Amino acid sequence: MALAVQASGCSYPTGDSPYPGECAPLHPLVFVPRPNMVAVATDVEFRITFDDYPDPDTVRSSTLLLTTGYFWVPGNYGVDLIGRAAVMRPIRGLSAQLGYGLHLRPALSSLAGCPGTSQDLQFTTGDGPAGGPPPPPPPSLATDVQPILDSHCGGGGCHLAVDDAGTPGCSDAPAAALSLCAADAWDALVGKQSGQTDKLRLVEQGDSSRSYLLRKLLPAKGSGGPIAGVTGQREPPGDPLPEDQLRLIAAWIDGGALR
Repeated sequence: MALAVQASGCSYPTGDSPYPGECAPLHPLVFVPRPNMVAVATDVEFRITFDDYPDPDTVRSSTLLLTTGYFWVPGNYGVDLIGRAAVMRPIRGLSAQLGYGLHLRPALSSLAGCPGTSQDLQFTTGDGPAGGPPPPPPPSLATDVQPILDSHCGGGGCHLAVDDAGTPGCSDAPAAALSLCAADAWDALVGKQSGQTDKLRLVEQGDSSRSYLLRKLLPAKGSGGPIAGVTGQREPPGDPLPEDQLRLIAAWIDGGALR
């Protein structure tokens, strides 16, 4: 049966900005741990949730600083774009029964380039780590992510083709020359430069926050359109992907973007 190859409903370039007008400051909404909290686990992961998407390039030791007394505590930094959160994990367990300070600085800005705010919070650790179960194995493209692509990327024959029976397959002329059928998707996405920006790869293995694919899927605050730095429409056209599917795609990328 022939595969339909149509272009209707696919994304298109636009010069419209999703962030018109004044640059709204980036505000923190939730801190983990909470300010002045006591008995904090020594293996705590620090997390600050914001009212907009934080820019991963601005989340570093000079903008999210952990100290005890006069000493700086080194850590690994990251961003959960889906949760609009900056994350810091100390490179080793904190000392028990000791006071610490977490210092947020305005240079930690949003993807729109809007500056943040300055805040300082204190907390005290408890007797030891909280522990927890080991992380699950990372998702794979074929088993976990491809079904999402098959369901959402073939409407109108955009990045794959769907026959009359609803079976997805490869298109001879995918939108933006990006084929996301099962045979092509990994090679088309992983490590490949985005055609819409020279700053990001479509999938940066191990870093979903710096992967253009994930940014293309996320809805802007309020409008639901594309987020700052994304060209054309948010994908897929229509309603955004549900959070569980977004998180599965992010987990696949952060887990190394396995085939």
